[in-house]
Amino acid sequence: MTLGTLVISIAITALLLTLAMGIISRRINNWLVSYLQNFCGALFIFSGWVKAIDPLGTAYKLEQYFAEFESTFSGTWFSFLSPVFPWLAEYAVAFSVFMIVLEIVLGIMLLIGSARKFTAWTFLLIVVFFTFLTGFTFLTGYVPDGVNFFQFGQWGPYVETNMKVTDCGCFGDFLKLKPRISFFKDIFLLIPAILFVFTHKKMHQLYGSGGRTAIVLISTAALTFYCFT
Repeated sequence: MTLGTLVISIAITALLLTLAMGIISRRINNWLVSYLQNFCGALFIFSGWVKAIDPLGTAYKLEQYFAEFESTFSGTWFSFLSPVFPWLAEYAVAFSVFMIVLEIVLGIMLLIGSARKFTAWTFLLIVVFFTFLTGFTFLTGYVPDGVNFFQFGQWGPYVETNMKVTDCGCFGDFLKLKPRISFFKDIFLLIPAILFVFTHKKMHQLYGSGGRTAIVLISTAALTFYCFT
C-alpha cells in the first residue's frame, strides 16, 4: 500500500461516516468540520494502531531521534539540553506507549467529539510536534557530515544519505515514508488542526457526555494494557 491509496481509503471512510451522521443521526453542525473530524480521527486511529502492534519498533525509532538530538545540541548554545535525551532514551518504551495510546485515543475523541476544545488544542499540539520531528529529519538532508544542524551557512545540496533518521516511523513497519513526504503530510494536517481550534464548537458529538467519557477511559486503559503486554 502507498500513502496515496491509504489517504484515499481513509477519505472514503470519512465521507461515508459523515454522510451516515448527517442523514441518519442528524448530528452534523458543519459538514466540512465533521468530515475533517472523521478523516483526521480515522487517520490517527489507523496510524496509532499499526504502531501499537509493535511498540518496541516505535521505541527504537525514538531512541534514534534522541541520539540525533543529543548530538545536534552538543556544542551549541542549547548544549544544556543534551543530557536530557539520554535520560529520555532510557524510558523510550514508556514514551512510545504513551505516544501510541495518545494518538489512538485522540483519534477516537475526534470521531465522537469528546471534550471538543481540549481535543482541538491537543490535536494541534501533537501535529506541531510531529511536524517538528519530520521537518528536522528532512532538513538534515541538507547538512553534510561534520557540520552541525545549526550551522546554517554550511548547509549544502540535499543528499538523502545525510539523514541520520531515514524514516519517521509514522506508520510503523506497515508503510515506510521518506522524511520529505512525512513532513509535507504533517504540514497538510496543520490545516484542519488550526481549523479545529477556531471551530471546535461546530464539531459534532456522538452519544451523551457520560458515554463519551466512558469510551475514552475504557479505550485508554485497554490500549495501554495491550501495548505493554
